[in-house]
Amino acid sequence: MDNPVDYVRIGRRVRAARLNKGLSQAELARLIGCTNNYISHIEGAQTKVSLSLLMNLSRVLEKDFDYFLLDTPYVSHNKIVDEKIAGKLEQCNVHTLLAVSKILDALLDYQHTFNTEQNVSKPDASVDAGTVQ
Repeated sequence: MDNPVDYVRIGRRVRAARLNKGLSQAELARLIGCTNNYISHIEGAQTKVSLSLLMNLSRVLEKDFDYFLLDTPYVSHNKIVDEKIAGKLEQCNVHTLLAVSKILDALLDYQHTFNTEQNVSKPDASVDAGTVQ
């Protein structure tokens, strides 16, 4: 698997959200219907949290589901823009924003070039299979 789930980061976010709500592990466990040991294991990445339990944690801790996936390849594009980038841009003056725009243009050019090179280096599976496109 190319992008394994990072249960350490998810566990840290569960702990941060729990503490932010002022809940103990036992209180959170009671609210979602599991044991405090299980919450401890999730926070310590000693167990893999299920999708359904993560959804329940999201509801009880009043966090968007994406909150638990921040800093992982699974977070939505918009969440990264909203949570990580927009606030920083709002702090910039006009001159800095213009510089950031130029930097973004350069990064997008690099991304386009990299993606083009990747596509050129990959053989077309349909040609290998003898099919005509």
